[in-house]
Amino acid sequence: MQALILCCLVALAAGLRYDLSLNPNKNYEYEYEGWVKLGLGKPNQAEAGARIRTNVTITGAPSNAFRMKFSNVLFEEFNGFPGKSGFVASDALAQKIKAQLEKAIEFTYSAGHVEEIRASPEVSDTVVNMVRGILGFFQVTVKSNQDIYEIEEAGIHGKCHSSYIAKRNNQANEMDLTQVVDVTNCMERVVCHTGLASAIAEQAAIKLGKAIFTTVQYTYKIKATEEAGLIDDAQAVELQYYTPFNVKKGSFKMEARKQLRLLSVKNKAQDSSQDSSQDNKNRVVESRGDIMFNAVKNLVNIPITMQRMDDVATKVQQAERLLTQLAETTSAHQPTSATNENAIKLYQLLRGIPLDQLKAMWRKVEGNAQERKWFLHTVVEVNDERVLSFLETVLQEKKLGTLEAVTAIVQAFNHLEATIEVVKKAENLLNLHYDEEILRRTVVLSYGSAVYKLCVYNTPCPREPIMPLLTMAEESRKANNEMEKILVLKALGNAGHPQSLKTIEKFLPGMNPNANQEEQSERVQSAAVQAMRLIAARDPHAVQMRTLKMFVNRELKPEIRMLSFMIMFDAQPSMALVSTLTAHLMKEKDMQVVNFAYTYFRSLSRAMTPDKHDVAIAASVAVKILAPRFVHLNYLESRGSRLDWFSNDLLMGTAAEVFLLKKASQFIPTEMMVKMNFHYIGMIMQLLEFNIRPDGIRHLFASNMDGNRDLSVVDFQTMYDILKKWETMPDNKPVLSVHTRVLGQEFFYGDLSKDIIRAFRPSEGQSSFVWKMIQQLIQGFSWRASLPILAVESRYIQPSTVGLPIEISKYYHVVNTMSVTAKAGVAPQLTQNLGQLLSSEVSVTTNGFIGYTKNLWLFYGINTDLFQSAVEIRSTNPVALPWNFVAKVNYRERKMELEISHSDREFELFSFSSNAYAISRNIINPEAPKQIELIPRVQSVNQMDPSHHGTPNTWNRVEKMCTQNTMYGVSLCSEYELKRVYYQDQSPLYYLLGFTHFAIQVKPVPGTSSEDKIRLELNAAPNAVSASVRQLLDTLRRIAKDGNRSQEGSRTSRGMEGTPEPVLNAKVLSKSRSQKVEGYEVSFYRMPEREGQLIVSHVGESANWKMCVHTALATELKAHFAWGAECQPNSVWVSSAYLNGNKPELKAVVHWDKVPEVMVANGTRIARYIPGMAYLFGFSQTEEQNTVQEISASVIAASADSFNVKIKLPELTLRRESLPSPADYQQSDRTVNSNTQA
Repeated sequence: MQALILCCLVALAAGLRYDLSLNPNKNYEYEYEGWVKLGLGKPNQAEAGARIRTNVTITGAPSNAFRMKFSNVLFEEFNGFPGKSGFVASDALAQKIKAQLEKAIEFTYSAGHVEEIRASPEVSDTVVNMVRGILGFFQVTVKSNQDIYEIEEAGIHGKCHSSYIAKRNNQANEMDLTQVVDVTNCMERVVCHTGLASAIAEQAAIKLGKAIFTTVQYTYKIKATEEAGLIDDAQAVELQYYTPFNVKKGSFKMEARKQLRLLSVKNKAQDSSQDSSQDNKNRVVESRGDIMFNAVKNLVNIPITMQRMDDVATKVQQAERLLTQLAETTSAHQPTSATNENAIKLYQLLRGIPLDQLKAMWRKVEGNAQERKWFLHTVVEVNDERVLSFLETVLQEKKLGTLEAVTAIVQAFNHLEATIEVVKKAENLLNLHYDEEILRRTVVLSYGSAVYKLCVYNTPCPREPIMPLLTMAEESRKANNEMEKILVLKALGNAGHPQSLKTIEKFLPGMNPNANQEEQSERVQSAAVQAMRLIAARDPHAVQMRTLKMFVNRELKPEIRMLSFMIMFDAQPSMALVSTLTAHLMKEKDMQVVNFAYTYFRSLSRAMTPDKHDVAIAASVAVKILAPRFVHLNYLESRGSRLDWFSNDLLMGTAAEVFLLKKASQFIPTEMMVKMNFHYIGMIMQLLEFNIRPDGIRHLFASNMDGNRDLSVVDFQTMYDILKKWETMPDNKPVLSVHTRVLGQEFFYGDLSKDIIRAFRPSEGQSSFVWKMIQQLIQGFSWRASLPILAVESRYIQPSTVGLPIEISKYYHVVNTMSVTAKAGVAPQLTQNLGQLLSSEVSVTTNGFIGYTKNLWLFYGINTDLFQSAVEIRSTNPVALPWNFVAKVNYRERKMELEISHSDREFELFSFSSNAYAISRNIINPEAPKQIELIPRVQSVNQMDPSHHGTPNTWNRVEKMCTQNTMYGVSLCSEYELKRVYYQDQSPLYYLLGFTHFAIQVKPVPGTSSEDKIRLELNAAPNAVSASVRQLLDTLRRIAKDGNRSQEGSRTSRGMEGTPEPVLNAKVLSKSRSQKVEGYEVSFYRMPEREGQLIVSHVGESANWKMCVHTALATELKAHFAWGAECQPNSVWVSSAYLNGNKPELKAVVHWDKVPEVMVANGTRIARYIPGMAYLFGFSQTEEQNTVQEISASVIAASADSFNVKIKLPELTLRRESLPSPADYQQSDRTVNSNTQA
């Protein structure tokens, strides 16, 4: 009997199916719930989140589609602590979502896959994505004949790799199916990036750790039926860990869960009541894509704020109100954190306003100076074609001043969302006529930047956008216009387009034997080589081959070869290529090239950043090969240096490089460059680059210096004498040329010409622009300006399994403000030329303030047009510096005075505040967000999560302190407060979380008044020394002649026999209403035999405190410090010497005779930590009885790249052998250098 039953079951099971399908003649009713929470994942720390619950009925519809009907829609927000708080219903928002879900929503379905989603145009992308979260359960591949299988398939996260494990229960006709989706390794991943397009990806850093880690898992209970498998119950969980650093060291947590439970399956005929009248209406639907999340670049939905954006008229009114408010606030007050927040709101509103309305707003404000400035500085953040159309209009109408136009163009292109259509629109600006060359130059450079951004998001980079620049390059060659060549090459450098290489080649020396290379100047060749700098990351092989060809070509100028070497290393050369360079250098005869390459190899071999890891290994090998031949090179020759730092825990680092390119036997370099990079979670940001080409100055020094002179001993007097001959510089060369690059993009370059210097000559008269500026200052002026800058807007948008977008955003906004009122006086007045200033007293009376407020936001969470739920870190940093003073300068008498008026108001000079919040916003009440501190300020250890390994810590430190100077009537106060709850093993993220506040205030001392003054006097006249100081000098000289007990005393005596020559006298005095004067006087003296004297005296009634400092520079540097009453009784001797030889040594000694007790006490406290710190830094220790009251240190060069250190304390000696040198050490030996042969 049992066998018969078993056979029947097997027979029945054989006719059942598990593969999923839906019957159009049935209604499937499900209960759905999906929620997302964000926080740190601990019971004692706050979280924010959202939950959606609804019933959904799936029924057949025409055209092989299935219709979705929703009921019992609930939306709830979470803002509190896990286990203590719950979701709170938002009925108004639920009704808003329900109103959209009641519109037509359909999908097509086949073989377990959602093929197309169609919905009414009135349904927003946000709601359609929520529907995708529900339909994601139906996007599953069921294979009845396999228990374990893998497949690439589309899902809400994109086309990703899925792993399945199936377990069947034949008795219950059920299958338990587990699906794991690898969302970090997708063929087509749904993500959206905006901002930081100028950053370069650093793949080597990504291998060290990640800032984001995500896991997604689905579990199904599928019932088998004769028709198809039926989802009875399904759950999904997505866990994501994110940190601004390395996720291995603590992170935020995003948890998303959803569940689908079958309520009923009914035939349509059995449930005719559901066939409502809506089915007979014309339900217009349109395709909304497939199951993959629709990550729309909606820049209007700024994550850190929320406003109603429905009606255009309302948006315009709100924008005009904010514009007026910002202009008025910054005109009268220092900007605050609220200023930055309102600026962000204004950006959001402007991005939602049509072009015609933006132009109308401009016409309203262009006559109001402050509102005009604010509009121009904020409309540039519109990001799309509208801002380009606006700029085109105002530039054509010539409505902007030069500075206004340049600033607007640079800001607009900085955050432009570069699409093919936008770049095409930007091309119109290239074709406009500009009266001033600087405007055209800015537009051309900015267009190149737009092309670069376009290529970041389009691979391969389209050719059409670069064509205008390539055409300009050809035209510049035909016209042989040097400045036009430089401009277009710099623009091509900004673009970094690989298809521009062939055009750039035409400007490079030695690349095309058929081209006439002689026509290209050094500046053009330099610009052409540097135009390949960004292409190096996109087509490294092509750049390496071209730069290698130039570097090994000894017929080219050395500076061009060195530039090629630089760009080659931007392309990350292989070990083989570095080996080729090394072999070539062994035969190189040009010592400038050798010195440059070898010094760069030396510093590069110590590189720590991940992008240079392989290159550093290759460079260290090259150094070992080259060292025996080139270790003794000259530090005055061409050189390249690199200094960097990187932390694996932070996934963060910095790098700085300095390059000096010189011609043989010339003192002034041909070109000087400084580069600074910032490495952050797998990206390299080329923060700043500064370049100087001092062509005119170099020619001046080369023409006026003896080529055989030892350049290491060129003194300031010699340099000054040469610079006085500046008019002999050639007129066809600029005095110097400079360029700056920010984030890899060059927006400014310019030349300093002789004409500008001529304008400052004493013989220049009323036609000089300097004369006109002085006259304007004499008449007096008042000026105020504010400059808001959205420095960073970086957004990373990704889907969650519930269909809600998870966004990681960073916003950095600065409002700079300056206000100044000034009036000058010249006595006697100017009548003929600027030279009269040298015999007049010039005074300037001025007051005002300068300051800024910086705000930084880090947002991690849900961001939609309907609601936001997120973790948000906010920091603010205001700085304000007011002033009110009168300055007087008398060049003939060599005197300068500065009189500062006391302020009777306290002000905050600097402050920094930061905190992290769990925040919830919704469109129903956007002005009243719910927020709670992520880590509560008051929390006992008993409340901590006991399941976490490690000891919890609560830290709440508050400290306030003031330093009061009654003499000058000023108090400097500082205060800080830190509130943290963390575990020892939670770092470094957890150090950022919690309340942080630090501030520095300047306060008046009680009793002071605005009539009190602080007076600074500088006097370089021979009779500047006061009688008291002259009397002290006479006393010291008399004591010195009487003889001293120590050797140093004898030397001092010899020095005092000469007559001191006063150099400078300075006084810092406080003058009260009662004319009481108190303060300090400092006098500098030059003495015979390279000696000097400095005396600091306390000025005032019964004041006799003085400090005397005597210095001597001979074979060693010696200094004697004495202080107290008439420079007694405290005394300290300091000496240092450099001993040249086979192993050069630097030695320093500090010896004290008598010092104050407080210094002895502090020294004793510090001495307790010395053994531990010495051990930490690898020093060996020996207890020895050394010279009492003396500390000495010596640094001895042990090898070319290491040194030995010995430190002697009175009772302890510390040693460290073979300490790696932090910088290149190279012995200066011009004889070895000049005689070195390859």
